[in-house]
Amino acid sequence: MILDYETYWNPAGGGNLERLIELFDEASPDYRAVLFPPSRDVHPRNQGLHEALAGFPQRERFIPCAYINPNLYDAVGELETAVERCGFRGMKLMPTIHRYNVDSEVTRPVMEKARDLGIPVTIHSSGDGGYPRLISRLAGEHPEVPIIMDHSGYRYFQGEAIEAGKANENIYFGLSLVAEPPFIDRIASEVGADRLIFGSNAAGGIPRIGLMVFDYTNLTEDEKECAKGKNLARLLGL
Repeated sequence: MILDYETYWNPAGGGNLERLIELFDEASPDYRAVLFPPSRDVHPRNQGLHEALAGFPQRERFIPCAYINPNLYDAVGELETAVERCGFRGMKLMPTIHRYNVDSEVTRPVMEKARDLGIPVTIHSSGDGGYPRLISRLAGEHPEVPIIMDHSGYRYFQGEAIEAGKANENIYFGLSLVAEPPFIDRIASEVGADRLIFGSNAAGGIPRIGLMVFDYTNLTEDEKECAKGKNLARLLGL
């Protein structure tokens, strides 16, 4: 089974469910993916995603996860509702879009709720509040919460991302849009292939192309299999 940690439902931007299924099928017949609501909303449409999936024929191909803006007064309640009532399996934080530092006090309540719910948290890594060093601090404060570092600091913060992973065993390396095989090999060598997590960023990214990158790495076949699905399945309890 191929398991993708990052796809987006975005019916207004070419990311409707039918299009995502087409992309999945191009890559593999046993392709499943974590699905988030559109990434640029101030108030994320978690309920809208839940309703869109409710009657969809291939609902089982998707693993819905909540996109949370911790600046909002109801962020903790929204996360709890998404997980306990709607069956969502994780949380995404996007500090670059919602304008906060990921290691600041604003994230503490939702991180503590993620811990209590037993779910992993995906965090966009870049500048503007999502530097890997800030994710490292957050991971150190919440060691019980598995954190998928989205894009693994790619492209300008790769070394910082590696150091974050070395310092925190709960940091995993999300490979969405990471196109350089030597960097994937470096993560495997310095941190461990058991912390590599495949992702595509579909519908913007193309799953088939993302998977091709593994063919040019030095990973063993077992390590590739883990990176392409087994590692994420373990985090999601699948």
